[in-house]
Amino acid sequence: MKFVSKLITFSILSASLWLISGCRQPNFINLTSKNVSQNPSGIYTLQTELEIQDRGIKTKTVEVFAVVGGEKLVMVQDDLNEELWSCDYKLPSGFDEATYYFEAVYSSVLDNGNVSERRVTSDLQVFRLENRYVGNLASYRGPVGAEIAVQGRGLTKYDTIKVGEQDATTRYLSENELRFVVPALPSGLDYPVKLVGGAHGALDLGNFRVDESRLGVSPNSLEIQSGDTATLLFKIDYQAPAGGLPIDVKTNIPNSVIMPEAIIAEGDMTVNIPIKGDEAGEGKLVISAPGFEGAEVTVKVF
Repeated sequence: MKFVSKLITFSILSASLWLISGCRQPNFINLTSKNVSQNPSGIYTLQTELEIQDRGIKTKTVEVFAVVGGEKLVMVQDDLNEELWSCDYKLPSGFDEATYYFEAVYSSVLDNGNVSERRVTSDLQVFRLENRYVGNLASYRGPVGAEIAVQGRGLTKYDTIKVGEQDATTRYLSENELRFVVPALPSGLDYPVKLVGGAHGALDLGNFRVDESRLGVSPNSLEIQSGDTATLLFKIDYQAPAGGLPIDVKTNIPNSVIMPEAIIAEGDMTVNIPIKGDEAGEGKLVISAPGFEGAEVTVKVF
């Protein structure tokens, strides 16, 4: 009797598993993007992939709908892929998002021969309009201080450009163009560029390579009498970026020269730095700046 009981139990479980596997609920795979680029007509395509694994389905009875804001739209089956369904929806004027779900109805033949009408729905979905995008950078490399154009749509005067971890000076020209100044960063490296602003966060623009630029220094040698002062000119080919361009000056005769910190102010291209002679000595100044070729100036204090 125990063997018969176990056999009956096994048979019932097997039948249940067979029914479950034979009548699995249809599955919707939403192929509609959550952020959709705005277009002038205001018409947007909703698309889903419908997987029906009901063994008794009557294929020709399948109908699929998109229900948007209470409006029921008939979806059309793709000619090449029978699991793909799509329809167009016109978003009412003044709206920038829509909530919707998919619905499928079909007939299924049960094991006893009866026909059952089935209806299944997807989870609630949302798409939002992205009324701005960035097409490209006018250039993907350049020296510190160069002004680079950013082209797109829906740009605003509140947008800024970030290169690597630094905010770049950004100039708004129109809703289709911004320009930014390459900040003072080490040359020979690629930095990610982002457009910061807008409701959906930062947009990636790609990578930008900072090329080495030349830092002009004049004169290239100095002779200073102790107690006297000479002037050293630093010059760059572009306006200094936001925060100015700091210039690092090191010397191997620190007791012989006295000079203030050197920086080319934001928007300027030159700066004059006074060099005062102190103890007698001969050596050099080693000059560098982020993104610029280094330079040396020989110094003699007598």
